[in-house]
Amino acid sequence: MHCLDCFLVGDDRPAVGVCTSCGAAVCRDCVRIGRHPITHVTGFSSADRSVTETRQLACPSCATALSVRHSREYGFAPPAGSAVEMQ
Repeated sequence: MHCLDCFLVGDDRPAVGVCTSCGAAVCRDCVRIGRHPITHVTGFSSADRSVTETRQLACPSCATALSVRHSREYGFAPPAGSAVEMQ
């Protein structure tokens, strides 16, 4: 499988994952790795909840859209090779 965004510009790069939002294949240069909190309810009161952060892979388009529209829920690392690292 090849990266969809790279394929559209004439490049054949192997995919390393699939965007969990739109399903497009992404290469290591295009993939954005983010976090997404999942709330687990184990009982009937608010005290019976826990939150686990899960990993989310996204294409550049979906990562941008999710970061803008749902900035409190999603956090994506900058592109591979960027000087800024995700905290």
